[in-house]
Amino acid sequence: MLGLLWMCHAVAFVTDWPQYRGPTTDGISPDPISTNWPANGPTVVWRNMSLTNGFSSFAVSQGRAFTLISRTIGGQLREVCVAVDAATGTNIWASPVGTAPGDPPDSVGNGGDGTSPYNTGDGPRSTPAVTDTNVIVLSGHMVLASLNVTNGSTNWMKDLKTLYGASEVGSGWNNAASPRLDNGLIFVNLNTSTNNQTLYAFRTTDGSWAWRSQNENLTHTTPVVATILGTQQVLFATVTGIVSLDRNTGAKLWKYTYPWGSISTSMGASPVVYSNIFFCTAAYNKGSAAVRINFTNGTWYATNQLWKQTYPDTTYQSIWMTPVAYQGYLYGQFANGSYLTGPLNCLELASGSLMWSTPDFGKGGTILVNRYILSLTEDGQLVLVNPDPNAYVELARFQAFQFSETNHGKCWNSPAYSNGRIYARSTRGGICVDVSAAAAAPLKLLSPQFLNSTQLQLVVSTANGTPIDSNRLPKIEVRATNTPGASASTWPKLTNQLVLATNGLARLTNTINPGQSRQFYRAAEQP
Repeated sequence: MLGLLWMCHAVAFVTDWPQYRGPTTDGISPDPISTNWPANGPTVVWRNMSLTNGFSSFAVSQGRAFTLISRTIGGQLREVCVAVDAATGTNIWASPVGTAPGDPPDSVGNGGDGTSPYNTGDGPRSTPAVTDTNVIVLSGHMVLASLNVTNGSTNWMKDLKTLYGASEVGSGWNNAASPRLDNGLIFVNLNTSTNNQTLYAFRTTDGSWAWRSQNENLTHTTPVVATILGTQQVLFATVTGIVSLDRNTGAKLWKYTYPWGSISTSMGASPVVYSNIFFCTAAYNKGSAAVRINFTNGTWYATNQLWKQTYPDTTYQSIWMTPVAYQGYLYGQFANGSYLTGPLNCLELASGSLMWSTPDFGKGGTILVNRYILSLTEDGQLVLVNPDPNAYVELARFQAFQFSETNHGKCWNSPAYSNGRIYARSTRGGICVDVSAAAAAPLKLLSPQFLNSTQLQLVVSTANGTPIDSNRLPKIEVRATNTPGASASTWPKLTNQLVLATNGLARLTNTINPGQSRQFYRAAEQP
C-alpha cells in the first residue's frame, strides 16, 4: 500500500539586491510590494545624510546596504565604499578605493571638486556588487577591488590601468560601469590597447582573469548576463555595437553594429534582453533599436532588426536610464537633453510603438518590483505605476528627497528593492522606505484523497480557511519526492495544472505508480 506524507512549505521570499539593477541586473525584484501607500507617504525607516556626492546606487545583501561616495580624507577627495546597516542606516564601515572621479566643469564653472553649491554630481557612478563574503568595487579610475563584507578590509585590489593598460571613457566622466557579478566571475570592459583583448572576466576569489576576448572600446554601460535561446551569454555595449560572448569561455557569439554610428560622447543605458530580443539606446543624438537574435545551423545572427530610431527623432533616447521589460513592453525614463521634464514611456518592444508617455520624471531610474513599475524621479520622488500598456496608471507617489535653491541635489540613479523596502540615493544622502505588503495567509496542503488505485487528488488551502485568490493561483505549486531527505528545492514539481474551485480551494489530480511504497508531497508558493 502506498504510504503518503503531505507537508506545506510556505516560502518566505526575501530577495537581496546584491548589485546594480538587482539579482540578475535586469532591474527586476520578485518581492511583494504594497500598492496602497498612506496619504502622507510610507514609513521612512531611515535617512543617512552622510551618503552624499555621486550617482552610485545601493546594493543590498546580508542585512547591509553598500554604495560609493566621495569623501575628503587627509585633504584629498577620495572614492569610498560605505556599508550601512540595512535596518537602521547606521554607518558600519567606510573603505577608500582610490582618488574620487569627478565631473568636468560645466558652462558656469561648477563641478570638478564636489564642493559646488550646485552639486553637479561629482563622485562615483558605479555601484558595488556583493558575494557571500566580499564586496566587489570598480572605481571611477578603473581599480577593481574586493572588500570584506563584515569590516571593509581589502581582500585584493587590482589597478587595471597598471596591470592591463586599461583606460577610461574619453568623455571626461571617468568609469561609470558597475562590476557585473555572476557565479564567481566579474565582467568588465577594460578599454585596453596592450593585448588587443578588452572584454574581461575576472575571478572573485583573487581578481585574476578567467578569460579575455575581442578588441572593443568601452562605454559607460554595465555588462548584462542573459540566457538567449538556451545559451548563457554576456552582452557588452561597446563604442561600435552590442557584442555577445559565451559566458563561460569568452568566445564571440554575435555582434550588432549600431545603425547610428559609433559612440562619440557617452552611452550609459545597458542593453535590455527579453526572450531573444534585445533593446539598446544611446543619447547625444544617436538612437534606439530592437533586434531579434536567431541561432540557425550552429551560427548566431543579430541581423533581424525589428525597428530603429535615429536622430533627429529622440523619443526613445536615454542618456543612462536603462528601462525594464515586462510582458513584451518596455517601461522607463527616456530623456536626452531635457532635465526634470523627461518622460516615463511605455513602448511595445517588438514594434517600437509608443503606447503612452507621461512627463516630469527626468533622469532618474526605473525598476520592476513584483510586476509593478517603480521609478525614482530626478527630483527625488518615488512613483509606483501599474504596467498597463493601454494607459498610464499611477498607484502611489512619495517625495523621498527635498531639494531647494539652497539645497541643490538630484537623483541620477536607480532605486534598489529588498525585503519590502526601497533604498534610494541622491547627491544629498540616502533613504530607506518601508513599502512591505501585508503577508498573505500561508498555504496548507490538505490530506490527499484516492480517486482510484492510480489517481490521487491533492488539495491546497490557506491556513486560516480564506479563499485562494485567482491572482495567487499561478504562483502555487505542488512538489513530490520519494526521498524526503533531499533539499526541498530539488523536489520535482508536479506538472498537472492546479484548478481553483468555487470554494477557493486549489486542486490537482496526480497519477501514481501502484508499486510505489511511499510518496512525499509539499505545497510551495513562488514570488
